Order: sequence, then C-alpha cells, then structure tokens
Amino acid sequence: MTYAPSATGFYYLSNLAQRPQPLSRTLLAVGGVPYSGGDLQQVAATRGFDPNRLGDLPASADEVRAAELAVHDASNTLLLGPDATESAFKSADLAHYRYIHLAVHGFASDVDPDRSALILRSDPAHGEDGFLQASEIIQLRLNADLVVFSACDSALGPINGEEGIAALSRAFLLAGAKSVVSTLWSVDDTFSSFLMKQFYGHLAANVRPATALAEAQRDMLRRYGRAAVPYYWAAYLIIGRHT
Repeated sequence: MTYAPSATGFYYLSNLAQRPQPLSRTLLAVGGVPYSGGDLQQVAATRGFDPNRLGDLPASADEVRAAELAVHDASNTLLLGPDATESAFKSADLAHYRYIHLAVHGFASDVDPDRSALILRSDPAHGEDGFLQASEIIQLRLNADLVVFSACDSALGPINGEEGIAALSRAFLLAGAKSVVSTLWSVDDTFSSFLMKQFYGHLAANVRPATALAEAQRDMLRRYGRAAVPYYWAAYLIIGRHT
C-alpha cells in the first residue's frame, strides 16, 4: 500500500517521474549518532522538545551497515558516530544518491511544522546545532528514488488544508525525493533494525519499495511470531510515487 500526501503532491510526483535524472551514487546513510553526553539535550529543551527522548540508538549503526551491505557499491557513503553531523549530511552530494537512509531520532511539532526535525550530531564549528528542520530540508536538492527515515514520528504533523499532513516526509518530497518511508509513532530500535535489514535485502532483489516494505513486515512476523505485535512494524508507511 502506498500513499500520496495530496492530489497536488501526486500530480507533482507524477511529473517528476517523467523527468528521470541519472544518479551516480547508490546510498548515503546516517546512524550511530552519539546523543548522550553532548549538547543536543540542551538544544532540544530550548526548542520545546523533550530532551529525555534523546537516548542513544545502539542498533542504528548496525542498521546502516546492513543497508550498505545489501545495496553495496563503491560510491556508498556512511556517516557513522562522530561523523554523523548535520553539516556533513548537508555538504554531501545529495542530488547524486539513489537511496538516502537516516537512522536517527526525530521530533514532530504539532504547532509549527517547519520546526519538526531530524536529530544528527551538532557541529558548532560550522554553525550547525544538529537539528535538521523541515524548513532546512525543503531547501535541499534531491533526486533520490527513496528516502528512508528509521526515525520516530516522521510521518506526523498538523494537517495543512488540502495539502495534507505537513510532516518531515513531505519536506523531503518537496526537496525532490520521489518517495519516502516514514513512521507514524515511536519505533523500537531493535525491531526497526531487523525490519530495515529485510527491507534493503528485498530492494537489492529489485523489488518495488512498497512491496519490499510489506515483505519485510511479513519477514518480521515469520521471525518473531506473536512477539511481533503491530506496534513494532505497522508504524512504517511509504509516501510518494513508486514504480
């Protein structure tokens, strides 16, 4: 099952699909951000977010490595640990990557959708506080076939009239991504890691993104049985245009 943010968004993405551009790189992935012991908690508090939600995501680095292994290519770029800064992400050749994967924390603002943000490592030397806000995302230049948020609440936001939900996923679509995998609630680090490993394995087999996501969810049910309650896998949905 796939979704379009609005009728206007569907029209825009359909036109975008008719103007394919060559992509010279396969994967840009971010994970293993060192959240504890830094200044991100203070920044979160000043921005009105709950700093207690910024715990480390120990499985996120393994998730990124698994994604890279599944779609391995010499052009892949991994931003892990201390290298997973907002400035490093922004300065990457974003328009040349087919897949962009972000295994990070996310905050959704119900008051001001432009303040919703993905949380990377801060880089004060380059003027970046680590909060990649929706207002900044829209200004990026992307051509990615798929952006994946393995992050909490990335599909949430206030309803913006006929244009649908003003979420982080919509910001990446406006920046040029053709489709986005995002989440409707907080996700579990361990189960998310397994789901993403399976998802990229299916993508590597040339399965359509929407089908790859559904197959990964079925893989989780087969692997964990009754322990895989819907809370652990049903949060993920795919928005945009899919071929």
